[in-house]
Amino acid sequence: MVTNLRIIWHSKTLPRINLSVGFNSVINISTRSAESKLRGSTEALYILTRCNNTRFEFIFTNLVPDTPRLFTSVLAVQRAYETTKMYRDLKLRGALIANKTLRLLPLEEVYDKVNGVWNLSSDQGNLGTFYITNVRLVWHAEINETFNVSIPYIQMRLLKSGIASLAQPLWSRVSKMQEATF
Repeated sequence: MVTNLRIIWHSKTLPRINLSVGFNSVINISTRSAESKLRGSTEALYILTRCNNTRFEFIFTNLVPDTPRLFTSVLAVQRAYETTKMYRDLKLRGALIANKTLRLLPLEEVYDKVNGVWNLSSDQGNLGTFYITNVRLVWHAEINETFNVSIPYIQMRLLKSGIASLAQPLWSRVSKMQEATF
């Protein structure tokens, strides 16, 4: 079975023997020919994954010969998963800005652009520009566009405004237990 987040396999004879591989743990997926004791030379799906610091390789063959549809579906879903990471993953120091302009994702719209926003994420501050879009919050430093952060709304656990001596900060807690203060 293939979902938008994972590949699920179970044994036909013993359903308690099963495997669930999330696309976030996938390093590479490819198809190539393999030698099977049951089927001889056949097309196989190779999935290379990682968990902690260990790599695992899983090799699947199709029960129905000459039907590569399942393999092409897995490859297409994995490609879709990889190309949509910016919609759901926090990104630090990425290629988010080009010529002082936010690089928009497909169907993304900028609702507001606020200049003169300080990033107070350490004991020092950095002056920059803040973008509010329909997908995420983005901030980048004025003096170095590669010093930036993109926080999709789906990652935000908490977003609140506070009171400080010099300004009114916007504070965000994201799901990976990282915090950002603007």
